[in-house]
Amino acid sequence: MFTGIIENQGVVIKKENRGGQVRFGFKFVRKDRKPKVGDSIAVSGTCLTVVRGETAGFEVDVVRETLEATTLGNLKRGDLVNLEKSLKAGDPLGGHFVTGHIDGRGKVIEIKRLKKNTTLFVQAPKDIIALQVPKGSIALDGVSLTVQKVHGSVFEIAVIPHTLKVTTLGLKRPGSEVNIEIDIVARYLKAFFPGKRISGWSSKNILKMILRKGF
Repeated sequence: MFTGIIENQGVVIKKENRGGQVRFGFKFVRKDRKPKVGDSIAVSGTCLTVVRGETAGFEVDVVRETLEATTLGNLKRGDLVNLEKSLKAGDPLGGHFVTGHIDGRGKVIEIKRLKKNTTLFVQAPKDIIALQVPKGSIALDGVSLTVQKVHGSVFEIAVIPHTLKVTTLGLKRPGSEVNIEIDIVARYLKAFFPGKRISGWSSKNILKMILRKGF
């Protein structure tokens, strides 16, 4: 489990095909503790297991299914990724609960830069859009964010300058892809109400639907 608060960034220094999977090597941008084999680290939002840990970075193996379902398959040497280690008992919860299981990919179609923040317009698959509500939580490339508006196949995210500076979101351009993880509450709503679109629901209506299910 993660919180969507990015702790560090990594540079891709290795991408090696190994049969049905790829071995990635990442070098820490900022000094960090040495990861242990078996540790879970979210790489741009994707939960991966460390297979080799070093003081300067770590290596992971990524299976074909994950490469196809996320943006990791597009990574090349020199690219930056967001990094967050898994939660431990007693760790502060700064963002929202993030599982590290990507629900799909989105595409940045427009960026509006203002003095206080930058708005990203992200186009997403129908099944993801159907679960987005204004002020709801969402993770983009592992970053905990809040949905501002939803219209058609697009949702808007306001990102403050600090977040742009310390994550890869500051490198996004129109056409860039992002990993999307829906809020864990929305994921359960999807299971409870299959086929329902909740993007137009109010909090009051969502509560009514949950109560009808006996909760």
